[in-house]
Amino acid sequence: MNNQAVVHSYKSIVHNRFLSSTVAKIFILTMILIVTCTGMVSAFAASDRTDSMPLDTIVVHSGDTLWGIAEKYKPAGSDTRIYIEGIKNKNDLNGSQIEVGDVLVLPRFK
Repeated sequence: MNNQAVVHSYKSIVHNRFLSSTVAKIFILTMILIVTCTGMVSAFAASDRTDSMPLDTIVVHSGDTLWGIAEKYKPAGSDTRIYIEGIKNKNDLNGSQIEVGDVLVLPRFK
């Protein structure tokens, strides 16, 4: 085998590997796009249902109380005491004791 044949063979191998790696990259990117688009479609399809909406949460800071949190986040015209009970129920709280750093799920009232 002469040098030109070896060089031609080498170029052919490199070209084939390049093409197969390019095809692999395109395939992977296509799969990522399909999965992402499927997830987005699912998210938008479910966005009008309240049971699938993400929960509203807050982090308790120094000086926070259930009363203050309820006053701030309750729907307009709602009774603060009922909203506090909703917070307690959502977070499995037996009393009104909360601590700095606690993450509380806020109830949703219609």
